[in-house]
Amino acid sequence: MSDKRRRQDAQNQGAGGGSGDKRRRRPRKQHLYLVLDDWEKGYSIHKIDPDTFDDSDDEDPQHLPEPPALRLEPPAGDELHTRVSFAALGTKLLALMNHRCGLVYDADTAVLSLGAHAPADMLCGYGDTVAAGDNVLYALSDRYFDREHPQSFEAMSWGPTAPDARQQPTEGWSWQTLPPPPFPSYARAIAPHPDGHTIFITSTDDKQCMATYSFDTVDSSWRCHGNWALPFLGHGHFDAELDAWVGLDMDGHVCACQVVSPSFRCTAPCFYPDCKVTQEKMLSNRNVRDALTYMDASKYCILDGFPAKMNADRRPTYGSHDGCVIKLTVFGLKYNHRGELQIKHHRSTRSFLVSRHLYHFTPQTFWV
Repeated sequence: MSDKRRRQDAQNQGAGGGSGDKRRRRPRKQHLYLVLDDWEKGYSIHKIDPDTFDDSDDEDPQHLPEPPALRLEPPAGDELHTRVSFAALGTKLLALMNHRCGLVYDADTAVLSLGAHAPADMLCGYGDTVAAGDNVLYALSDRYFDREHPQSFEAMSWGPTAPDARQQPTEGWSWQTLPPPPFPSYARAIAPHPDGHTIFITSTDDKQCMATYSFDTVDSSWRCHGNWALPFLGHGHFDAELDAWVGLDMDGHVCACQVVSPSFRCTAPCFYPDCKVTQEKMLSNRNVRDALTYMDASKYCILDGFPAKMNADRRPTYGSHDGCVIKLTVFGLKYNHRGELQIKHHRSTRSFLVSRHLYHFTPQTFWV
């Protein structure tokens, strides 16, 4: 090889332009994104590296670094119009607002763009969102004031849209209205099935009667699986290594339950999926409904919160407008030799002192 060719190859490798460099390129490092109502005008999204967490629980709370990755000021108005829902889809963080265009923040490129206009029947901040794969976000809204249509169900995706005036095909974000759920009450638990196209939902009514349904995203159909409930509250996450749905039960323990087949139906009133629960309680504040975030490889982050100053009886009252402490704990899960669900010995924590301004908003974390 000539000296000129060697110099050219070295320059290409240094600039990252060689084909070998592309094969050796490291995957993008993911981070935790913490969404807070920590300023008087709206919301902040903070980018956090969990590798900086400590192994000790005795660390004093710190202030979050400034500036955050993004600040969002919603339009002025009443509570209904100022509520914002946050969700994650692939590398995107979505901020959805009632009767307005959504905002899409790409964590990979730090680009903020406009999303699709929210459907008229969708109420952001009054329901649940769940991603099916990296392509579609499903939003279940609770229309608490509408007895005839108490629920709406929508799907947001990126794809071809209507052609423009020059009849050239375009692409963008769009919403599709789906058949509403057959239950008139709110969702107690929601979990995507590992088949990639089924979403399981447990509903409960005012009389605490529960039933579990599923929605098939391929043929847009609902199916009832019986009058039983998934054992966790809020979102469940499929963990391939544990071969289970993982979530938090009503007492703050982590639970892992068997994945139910989309064809399963049980008429017995006392059926419960096989479930294993950690002995250790991981969540002290049961008001934080979706406190568990799945990272990868049976690794999780749990968001706990309590006031900076505890009450005399040591009971936390999360959601104070004064200073609050947000505690993030990263841990792993495994089955021990007896098949019991267990927290791995190594775990790390980080606590932050933050302010709160909206009583109806609960802090959230996303792994993106």
